[in-house]
Amino acid sequence: MCPAAYETEQFKHRTRFVVLLVTQVFLVLFFAWMARTILLLFFAAILCALLLTTASDWVHAKLKLPRGIALSAVVLALSCLLIVGIWLRGSAVAEQFLKLQVDLPLAIHTLHGQLQGTDWGQWVLAQLKGNAQPMGGLAFATSRIGGVVFTGATAVGSLVILCIAGIYFAAEPGLYLQGLRLLVPSRYRNLVEHCLAAAAMQLRWWMLAKCISMIAVGILVFLGLWILGIPLAGTLGIIAAVLTFIPNVGPILSAIPAGLMAFAISPMKGLLTISLFMLVHFIEGNFVTPLAEREIVKLPPALTLAVQLFLALITGALGVALAAPLTAAASGIVLALRSAPEQTQFSSGNPTPVPGNSTLEEDVD
Repeated sequence: MCPAAYETEQFKHRTRFVVLLVTQVFLVLFFAWMARTILLLFFAAILCALLLTTASDWVHAKLKLPRGIALSAVVLALSCLLIVGIWLRGSAVAEQFLKLQVDLPLAIHTLHGQLQGTDWGQWVLAQLKGNAQPMGGLAFATSRIGGVVFTGATAVGSLVILCIAGIYFAAEPGLYLQGLRLLVPSRYRNLVEHCLAAAAMQLRWWMLAKCISMIAVGILVFLGLWILGIPLAGTLGIIAAVLTFIPNVGPILSAIPAGLMAFAISPMKGLLTISLFMLVHFIEGNFVTPLAEREIVKLPPALTLAVQLFLALITGALGVALAAPLTAAASGIVLALRSAPEQTQFSSGNPTPVPGNSTLEEDVD
């Protein structure tokens, strides 16, 4: 073959390779975009699987049970706790949430009347560019808080899928990891396992810290609102605990219904309620969270907020809720990549674990 023909054939080969590569990348990005909500839902299922495996590992270590039996015991115990909780307090909690949906619009109208009776209140209403429409829209929005977050066929269906997928992932993690290994070229498998191990450990500690923070915030808010005499203190405490899972945005959203209920009673109770939420989240942010997150890298608030805003544009509320764990997983992967040149063998053999972390099989099995 003459040099010109050889160069032409090589050019065609490189062109076909580039076109094929660009096409594959485009298709992957296209399907990822179309299935972005499903991918986030399965990421949430992975979080559930990590929680289940963490609990089952503890049972396995303490009771010396096989891992499968330990996982079954954990799932059975959680199911029994849920059933007993629904049987004992389910109707009362549901009634309180229904009452909250009715009381919030009434509280807004009461607050609207109180503001109209004062000069500064009239000035505040004037800044809203119309009295009736903003208050009506706010009443509608707040009246739907309980329904949007805690009820609805879509939310229930998503939770069912999340729980089932989480149990599947926790029961047979090796099966899914083996499938992932087959998709990765052999020279990069150790690096991928090294990154996944670091991300799994980071997520485990992050979720443990977040659970501690949620429980602490829920109890403190409930006790504070009960002392102040705010109605539905238990329900508002549950809302505050759940929304604590969402950094930056969650604490602000949790204070809105409690503040509206309190301001409808009196301006002083409203100010005390807002002060209570500020104090609770000050304690949580400066004492509870630093102690709970001492085993993980602290996530920069500005970075978490940027990820929340980005995911809010493309996936909505689900992306905002999962932005922090996604950032935590990404930080673990970045740390693993930084340590990979010294600690990971790329050719063969088992990946060397990150210092202080376990291997991937120990994290998810």
